[in-house]
Amino acid sequence: MLSNSPLEYIYMVIIGMAAVTYFSRELPFVILKGKKLKPAIVEWMGYIPIAVLAALLIPALLIDNESKKLFISLDNLFLISGIFTFLFGILIKNLFAVIIFGVTLLALLRYFV
Repeated sequence: MLSNSPLEYIYMVIIGMAAVTYFSRELPFVILKGKKLKPAIVEWMGYIPIAVLAALLIPALLIDNESKKLFISLDNLFLISGIFTFLFGILIKNLFAVIIFGVTLLALLRYFV
């Protein structure tokens, strides 16, 4: 039986979160082990990382942290650096170079603008 100790509660939450994370990633491997997937499903699954990345990036680029409102303006340094980083990525096609470019551009914009 659990006591009302906050530390014990924190440990239980951490263990629960670790279990959920582990099993949610391990379960598909166990279920699909030794099975051949249709090419259409494999192709569809190839879009999942792109969709997740877009779902994480678009709100970060378009929403102001303070007001929680849409912020499409030349004053939005994240949006400006995101657009130029995207264009740079299309030209270069090197993930490491694109990341360095984006971080450097944002740092320069924050420093000089």
